[in-house]
Amino acid sequence: MSFHIEYPRTIPARRPGDFAPAAPKFQVRWSAPVTTVVADYIAVQRQPSDLGAERAFFDRARAAFASPWGPDCFDEVRCTDEAGFANSIVIAYWVDLTRYAAWKHRDAFNGWFASPDREKEAVGHWRETLVVPYDRVETIFSEPYYRAGIARTNGCELEPMYVAGYFGAMRDRLPISAVDPLDSPHGDEAPEGGFDAGAGRRIRIDVPPNVVNIRSGQYWARAEGEQLDDYYANLQPKLDTGMAYLKDHAGTTGCLSLRSLVALDREGNELRETSKHGYFLSLAPLERWAASHKSHLDIFRHALAKRRQYGAERSVVTWHEVFVIGATPSFEYVNCHAGTGLLRFARAWGHGVASP
Repeated sequence: MSFHIEYPRTIPARRPGDFAPAAPKFQVRWSAPVTTVVADYIAVQRQPSDLGAERAFFDRARAAFASPWGPDCFDEVRCTDEAGFANSIVIAYWVDLTRYAAWKHRDAFNGWFASPDREKEAVGHWRETLVVPYDRVETIFSEPYYRAGIARTNGCELEPMYVAGYFGAMRDRLPISAVDPLDSPHGDEAPEGGFDAGAGRRIRIDVPPNVVNIRSGQYWARAEGEQLDDYYANLQPKLDTGMAYLKDHAGTTGCLSLRSLVALDREGNELRETSKHGYFLSLAPLERWAASHKSHLDIFRHALAKRRQYGAERSVVTWHEVFVIGATPSFEYVNCHAGTGLLRFARAWGHGVASP
């Protein structure tokens, strides 16, 4: 038996009629009640050549996560942003809010991050903490044998489900969508993102409600032969085209930020696993892109074709986790360039600016 909640619908589901996919997808379910999910993205921003800063940061984070209140699991990833900086990121997950709160208040890592010394270093740091009610979380995995992200937290399994294969399924998998349209208070237009400072400062961004956090992953470490060739020749280019469109047309896609993350092993070597991590103003503009634009339809149709071709022998796994922000979280950027994450919205949503 697994824990889940559902509400009596006051808002119709998006499922067309009695549609059901030919084969199931898989979703995360826990064996005990989970009220809140925490995903804490914490990073050092550095020059690409400064691998020492990455090693020191990961070592510090690993030590902190080993505490009795540490996360259920964490990932170490890396990305290079549009300004050419390398960002070495830990993504830590908790499904026990009390344990996260104890870690946040008692572990020395958090005092280190809050220290004014971070504002004077040659590197930057940033932190985007998501504390999300269960009913605002949804997941999907194409295959049941591989877990990533939140699917590696304590007491969870990947269970088959059939709320998939149609446009609007992502929304339907969110329990809260039965009673809440999840609209942005800003409508369809994000505020001007023209903030152009950040170095030597600590800036907090209060993210408005119903902003969507999505981490969409690709795992191809098991792929060989024609499936491996297909990933590099077909799926990866389609993904890159879709991500470029989202970023380049933010006015219509609602894209606030988008990162391409590469998973790392303990020695910092890149694995055959990536994920795209983005923030969107709300579900609606992201759904419009998914349902109507060629760059997403190409990805969607390719996934369906390969599932029909290989069935259970499919060796490329795709997955995502979606958190729709409820209570306003505070993202924090320390000594970072102005294009980092949501920092460019500091004039509209920022506070707590500390001068050098």
